[in-house]
This record gives sequence, C-alpha cells and structure tokens, in this order.
Amino acid sequence: MTTAEFDLTPDPRVLQILGEINLDQWKCLAELIDNSVDAFINARRDEVPVAAPSVVISLPTQDREDASISVRDNGPGMTLEQLERAVRAGWSGNNPVDNLGLFGMGFNIATARLGMVTEVYTTRAGDNEWTGLRIDLTELRRTRTYLTPRLARPKHDPAAHGTEIKILRLKADQRVFFSKGANHNKIRRQLARVYAPLLLSKDLAFSLQLNAQNIQAKRPCHWDPDRSVLSGDGKPVHAVEPFDFELPARNYCLTCMLSFHGPQTCPTAGPECQIIEIKRRLHGWVGLQRYVHEEDFGIDIIRNGRVIEVQNKDLFVWNGDERPEREYPIDDPRNRGRFIGEIHLDHCRVSYTKDRFERDDTSWAEMVSLVRGEGPLQPQKAKALGYEPQIAPLYRLFQAFRRSSPQGKTGRWSRVLAVKNNERAIEMADLFHKGDPDYQTDEKWYELVEEEDRAVVGATPTATGPGSASPAVPDGFLDDDNIAPAPTGTGPEVPPPAAGDAGGTSVAPTRQKLHELSRVYKHPLLKVEFTVEAFMVTANDPDLPRKAPWVLKIEDPGTRTFLFLFDPDHPVFRSVTMTPMDAVLAELAFKTYEFLKEASPDSAVFATILSDFRGEYADDSKLDPKGIIAFADKALREIAQSIDVAGDAGLFNILFAELPQSAQEKIRRKIASVGISGAQVVIDSGEFLAYAEVSDIRHFVRSHPALFFDGKFWAQPYSSLEYGDAKVNEEARERVLERYDSYLADAVWLASQSPRDLDRCDRDEIIRATLSVRLLGQDGSL
Repeated sequence: MTTAEFDLTPDPRVLQILGEINLDQWKCLAELIDNSVDAFINARRDEVPVAAPSVVISLPTQDREDASISVRDNGPGMTLEQLERAVRAGWSGNNPVDNLGLFGMGFNIATARLGMVTEVYTTRAGDNEWTGLRIDLTELRRTRTYLTPRLARPKHDPAAHGTEIKILRLKADQRVFFSKGANHNKIRRQLARVYAPLLLSKDLAFSLQLNAQNIQAKRPCHWDPDRSVLSGDGKPVHAVEPFDFELPARNYCLTCMLSFHGPQTCPTAGPECQIIEIKRRLHGWVGLQRYVHEEDFGIDIIRNGRVIEVQNKDLFVWNGDERPEREYPIDDPRNRGRFIGEIHLDHCRVSYTKDRFERDDTSWAEMVSLVRGEGPLQPQKAKALGYEPQIAPLYRLFQAFRRSSPQGKTGRWSRVLAVKNNERAIEMADLFHKGDPDYQTDEKWYELVEEEDRAVVGATPTATGPGSASPAVPDGFLDDDNIAPAPTGTGPEVPPPAAGDAGGTSVAPTRQKLHELSRVYKHPLLKVEFTVEAFMVTANDPDLPRKAPWVLKIEDPGTRTFLFLFDPDHPVFRSVTMTPMDAVLAELAFKTYEFLKEASPDSAVFATILSDFRGEYADDSKLDPKGIIAFADKALREIAQSIDVAGDAGLFNILFAELPQSAQEKIRRKIASVGISGAQVVIDSGEFLAYAEVSDIRHFVRSHPALFFDGKFWAQPYSSLEYGDAKVNEEARERVLERYDSYLADAVWLASQSPRDLDRCDRDEIIRATLSVRLLGQDGSL
C-alpha cells in the first residue's frame, strides 16, 4: 500500500495526557486569564477598546460531584473560526511577540489539568445567541475523534459580548484543593502579584474578580524615588533607579517562533514562515524596599505586562568564576534582603509553563549586562578582576545600599535608608498593603530613620534603647564633625489642656514625638488593642503628674488613642532594668487587666498579660541565646569588613601576610568552603578578614588599631591623640586600645558559645558581654 501523505492527527488521548502536566492551580487559571487580557489588548489595538474590561472567576467552595470552575470576560468575543482555532491543540491565534498567550497548548493543558469536561461559549455585540462547544475528554477518547458539535444558548442582551470558559467534572484532587478557603486566598495572592503591572496599568487597567471579591494588585513597598544618597563618585543614587533602553530591532518568525539578525529570511526557510520586525525595549526600575526580609525581596521580570518570574534573585549572583557566587545579600547576618524592582523583558522567550525566561535566549544575557553590569557587584573584586566601575542601575544601587544597617559606630541610618526596628517596618508595610492612607508614603518609615540618627549623634536621649536616657558617653565616641544640630519641631506637638499663669496666658509644653514607641499595640492572644502616641516631655509638663516619670492618658476615646508622656531625665530611667518601653507595656498590661477583671475575673492575670506584651514588643531586652550569638558575630564581621575601604590590593596583601600562618590557613579554608574560586581575589579586595575566626579578628584590631579608630570604624580618637608628650600620647592610646580590646574579648566570647552554653551562664555575665557588643557595634537590635 502506498500513500502520498501521512495523517498525523494526534490521538484524542493526547489531550488527557496534557492534563497530567503538573501545573499549579493558579497557573491554570492564569492561562485562561491571559486569553481574556489578550482579547482586551487586541481590541484596543483595533481601536475598538472594551469599556471597563473585566475578568470574573468563579471557584467551588465545597467538594461536590457537580463542582465547576468558570472564567468569564467581557471582551469582544470570537467568530466561529476563531473559537475553533482557540481550543485546537497546538494552534495559536495569538502573535507570540505582543500577546500573553504563547502556545495553543496552554488552554488545553490548563483545562485538562483541572477537569474532564470544558465548555466554551462566546458572543459578539449584535449576535443573537451565545455560540459554544464542549470538549469531553472521556467521550473524545471513546470515539477517537476531535469532532464536536456546535452548541448555542439564548442571549438576553443583544449588546452583550465576551467569552466564558467553564470546566466541569473536576478531578477529585482538584475538588479537594478548591474546597479549602486557604487555597482561595493563596490563589488571590498569586494573581495579585503576577497581574499587578496590568491591574495598575494606565493603558489597560482591567478588573479581576474571584468569587465576587476584587483582586487588588500587590504594589511594591519601596522608598520614595526622590530620596537619594551620594555615591563614591559624588553622583546621587536614588532609592528607585529607573532605566529605559531602546535596543536594536530584530526579525522574528511568527511560524517558527524564532528571532534572528540579518536578512528577512527565517533560518528554517520554511514555505509558511511569516517574518516581522520587532522593536525591542528594555525598561523598568530597581530600588529599595522599606523593610528587609529573608524571602520577600527580589526583582519581578515581566513579559507584556504579566510577571513571569516573581522576586527573581539570579541577578544577585556573580557567574563569572567557575562557581556562582551570591553577592547580595552578604552583609546581613540573617541573609535578609531589600532590593526589589521590575524588568520588562517582552522580547525574550519563556517556558511553556510561563514561569521562567529561557536563559539560552541572547536577550537574557543582554538584559543581565544592562541591568546588573558586566562584572561583579563588589567593587574591590571588580577592580581586582580588571572591570571598570559600572553605570548599570543594579550595580549603582548595590554600591550605595548593599548594607541594611550603617557601618561604624557613628554610621547614619539615613545614609543607607534603613529602619533599625525591622519588625516595626514590616508591620507598617502590612498597613501599606491594606491601603491605610497614613502609610502610603514613606514618611512613617523615615521618621524612624531620623529618630535613630538623632540617637547616634546624641541629639535626643535615645542612645541605649527606644527612648532610654543616655548614659555617659566615652570621650571620642561621637564624631563632632558629624553631629547634627539639636532638632527643632521634629514631631507634631500635642497642645495640653489650658494651663494659665498669673497673667492668664497659657504656655504650650515642649514635647518631642518618639516614633519608635508610637504605634498600635495588640495583645497577641486577646482581642485588645491600643493606639499610642508617645512623647518625650520635661518634668514640668502640665499633663505629667508631679515627680512622676510617665503617664498614659486617653486622648480620643472614640479611636482608643492614648498619649504616653515620659520624662527621659527621670532617675527611674537611669536603670538597666527600666526603659520607656517597659513603662508603656506595664501601663497597657494594667489597662488590659482592668478590662478583663470586669468581664472575666478568673482569667485576668496581670503577670501573664504583661509577659505576653513583653514577648511581643520587648525584643531589645530579650536574652535569647541564638540572637545574642548572632548579634556578637555580626558586630565582629562588620568590624572585619570595614578594612575593605582602607587601602589598595598591595596594602591588603601585606596585611594578610602579617597574620599568623594558622589564621591564614583558616581563612583560605573558609573561602574555599563557601564556593569562591580562589582566595587571592578576596585578599586583593580587602575582604579576607570577614572569613577569619572571631578571635583572629580581635587580634588583628589589636595589631592594626590605626585601621579602625579616628573615624575609620569608630570615631574614638587614637592616632590623633596629642598631649604634647610622646610617652603620654602612647599611654593614652594604650588605654583606648585596652578598653576596646575588653569589648572585643566579650564579643569573641559570646560569638564562640553555643546556645546551650549561654543557657548555663550567669545572667549578669551575659548582660555585661551584650552591653560590650552594643558599645562596639552599629546596630543595637538583637
């Protein structure tokens, strides 16, 4: 038997097999949403835009046999030919360059993954009915044919238009999944993230609804783009660095889905090849989140308005050596990051599951070079490898903001745009995402930054903790050149009740708001919350009882807003065991106790309530062994890393050679263990001390004090001490060094312990050692 051609129509079982591809439920829904969005986009291009475009999703809430899923839009609708092609396996009516839809398989994979029967109905404005078809996988397999009859259903409004996809006979595992409300919330969060650019778009803002609830776009919580710091080259680096690159056009074959340079001929030279020229543009931004997090950071990479890779962290890795090396985050002891951004990469291929850009596409490497730069992000390493300073946006962001806390005892939080109390920053971010109008700008975060800066320079009595009275500061701990003038009007003043003097006039008290303590306090278990506005006041404040260190008074009964007024100079705060935070929590615990005592006397236990409040808000005073050890290790690593700005590769090699041989060997082993190819690059960059044992860091400081004092890391004068007599100068310097060496010894002791060791130690010994670390470091939080 001979034939001129072969019939390669796939077996109907192919559709069922497509349903075995493991695609998350939200991705299945996204495939169908993409088709709707494409319809809106095409209508806009044809200059017949859809008014108030919307996509409505209905999911089952119970595990029932008749459970179904529907996705309906109000797009322009389809012709019979378009409907047939839209559901045909392997066919795509979309231009894969300009649309979200990529392959005809997407629809089939998504629907077959969820259920055994799919119905599609569509109608255009002016049509008399809805036209549809039914794909029954079991029936198709039985009859071994793809033929399916045309269906119709009544249309009550001739002006209506749109498409509805309904999935029936859901698979058993899918019914169980969708019956759980938590999974609905998970899907909402995923869709809010991946469609955020489109939902927020001015050109195509459509509404997305799931079970009668609108999905709000997940907006980035970044610092104000106008905030900036000066980089080493004297140019400003903004908290949000935008970029927009016009790239050379390329040819693209719509049939083969290939892009190429050169003549208008597809590399496959097929008879059905359709060649078009595509204009290419790479745009977006990279910037700073208002908080740091172990996972919640990274750059969204977007294709045609739809996020393909969520919070990508590949651009934080240097791949130029034999083994990839993570470059960010590396300065945070808990590996928390805050770099975020959006990269619109419309002209790069993506996987068929739409969750990854193809790395072998030349457009990917081109994007990495433009956004990240050619060499390492670490400047000393880049210099050692022969790379010139970059102008790439991520490179510049890294140079200014790689650290999540300031370096050095006199470092400013405003210079790195970071909030010291990160838990508080995260709480405020939750209010930002909930749409609280008071938290839409970054002012609340910056108030905390300014407050910490004032504490650093001693302008307010907050040096040892939130609102604590300042202890005696050792000579030289404050850098006089950097001390800011005492703040005036740094917080809103709350006028007291009229307090007349002999002449009948009233004098408004001087009150400075303390943002660190001003917040909403919630008991972690009980349904009790308080809004507190905290102010530092003087002893003669009319609302502060005579000789009292503080008072908590109701300001607005309607909103349960309380004023907490405290005198930071009161003797009670000259105590290791009493801070204004302790006072606030004691007051709130007492009010909660009084409330419960009336409602349920048996359950009102003041000690338990206070303990709960302290567990939630008094992190600074916790003697948590793991936290203390990490705190000490971080302080020593920060000291070690400060030498990488102290000289050039020649000096660093000399310093490394002066280390004991045993210390050099330990450093080389540590560098090898973390996967860095070659220790010499680390030595040349001056970062070798960060890989040393903590005891070796202490000895290095003792051997090279000039690298750390006089404003290098600590503002404490050392080399600059001058008393007119060489012997006196040397004795004064030795006293300074002995004092700091004792702090370092405590830090080394803590960093070398295990949590079990600290559990067995004397409490006062741990407190003393922890205070030594606070005196050494730049971040007082554990």
